[in-house]
Amino acid sequence: MFIAHQHRVNGVLKDLDTVMESKGVDALLALGESTSNNPELLYLVGCSIPRGGIYVKRRGQEPILAVGETDLGSARSSRVRCVKSFGDLGYYTLLAKDAKSAYIELIAKLLAEAGVTGKIAIYGRHKANIILQVTSALQQRGLTVLQEAQPTLLEEVMMTKDESEVEAIRRVGEAACRVVEKIIEYLTACEHKGAKLLYRGEELTVGRVKRLLRTLLAEHNLKPVDEPIFAPAPGSHDPHYIGLDSEPIILGKPIVFDLFPQGREGYYFDLTRTFSIGTSDEEFKRVYEAVLEAQQTTIDNLRSGMLAKEAMIIACKALEKKGYDTPRTNPTLNRGFIHSLGHGVGLTVGERPYLSLYSQDVIIDRQVFTVEPGLYDVKWGGVRLEDVVVMEGGVARSLIDLEKRLVY
Repeated sequence: MFIAHQHRVNGVLKDLDTVMESKGVDALLALGESTSNNPELLYLVGCSIPRGGIYVKRRGQEPILAVGETDLGSARSSRVRCVKSFGDLGYYTLLAKDAKSAYIELIAKLLAEAGVTGKIAIYGRHKANIILQVTSALQQRGLTVLQEAQPTLLEEVMMTKDESEVEAIRRVGEAACRVVEKIIEYLTACEHKGAKLLYRGEELTVGRVKRLLRTLLAEHNLKPVDEPIFAPAPGSHDPHYIGLDSEPIILGKPIVFDLFPQGREGYYFDLTRTFSIGTSDEEFKRVYEAVLEAQQTTIDNLRSGMLAKEAMIIACKALEKKGYDTPRTNPTLNRGFIHSLGHGVGLTVGERPYLSLYSQDVIIDRQVFTVEPGLYDVKWGGVRLEDVVVMEGGVARSLIDLEKRLVY
């Protein structure tokens, strides 16, 4: 369970009030049937609430959190001081009176108790029909429900991380690094028979590696939110090719290993290494060195205040100098550098800032994001290197120290 520290409670409220005032927002409403897969509600309450709840914050005032009775214990460990049960608010009487409108009436009652008037922004993940019903009901009661452009108010607040959040992300990264190192140790300990790797006399496959990977993730309290990428060439020419269970691990054939787990506090990490076992051909070595140089050049030149798209341009220029295509030279290309440079990491594994050619995001201190250039070709596969950095004192610092090496 994610437990909020007191300094983070104050920090969240201060950030929210500041941005709310700058945007003329009078109140926030966040909903959801759970905090699981609901990063906005999870961020605001700061702990796991299995059945979700209703969060209301009027600008300049403490927020209120309403939950079902079974979730009171979890809610009282949140960063919200004022916690009420649905029973306290008369929800069950409302249900008996009109079950179809009871939830909407509960929200209206909570907003009235908080003294909410004026402009309100709605966040969280819920059924689309519920959000539409809530929006309509609030408008009928004289409130203005904002239709925000991106980045939303809450995206702006969540885009920067305080020290406790950075440390939570780093802890996930350190655990993920240990998992990657264990997988590489396992691969290098296997027997060789011709071009094949053997584990206890049997041909080593992607499926066998992934079974071990799932065990290691569990041992390190990491949750795989999607299938990890363990993609041998040439299938790795597709950046999101996950690798087939039946595929054999072949000596000298590079593998793109992309791991993006969630830690027990709700925060994510994202890292990629490309490597081969035993040997590698000269073409892959050239490609690998080009990607490594592009990544390091970009990280070295990241500065607070620059546009995120400028970082993408730095990576593109580095790869173009080596003769590779990028989105700058051909926006519809299917080989070379065919994706954006990176994305933010926090309570999701893909959030602002977005480091693409078309991004309007600005890189500032306290942001945490990936830097992950890659090169791909259907003829030979792919190479990608990915690290997570935090902006501090105007420059980028990597959150982990995991070896980058093509051949093991």
